[in-house]
Amino acid sequence: MFKAIKNIGITIMAVIVLCSTLSFNVHKHFCGPFLKDISVIVPSHGCEMETNNPKDLCKISVEKSCCNDVVELVKGQDDLKISTFNFDLDQQQFLIAFTYSYISSFAGDELENVTFKAYSPPLVIRDLPVLHQSFLI
Repeated sequence: MFKAIKNIGITIMAVIVLCSTLSFNVHKHFCGPFLKDISVIVPSHGCEMETNNPKDLCKISVEKSCCNDVVELVKGQDDLKISTFNFDLDQQQFLIAFTYSYISSFAGDELENVTFKAYSPPLVIRDLPVLHQSFLI
């Protein structure tokens, strides 16, 4: 049970580190003020408004297009620093003493497994409380 909870915690921490360091692009295609297409990894296809419509129907020149593409970069964390612990001598001695006393509190005297081979249990032929009608209330 404890090992499963520990593994779940490790997995969650790994996913958090992965998500915090991940960078990706968001491609958006606008036709006028309206968002027509959005894509996360590959560039957006657009609405192909300029290629399908002739210039006289669209009444928009190629230089003054109503469509534009916006690319936003969602940047993750670049610098991951491994933290180091610097202990002075007193802290090291305290940590060693505490760890030793904590571990030794679990290691008790080994008890011998006492078997009662010489003393066999009594043979129960009759139910004695029912026979003598002595019931514990």
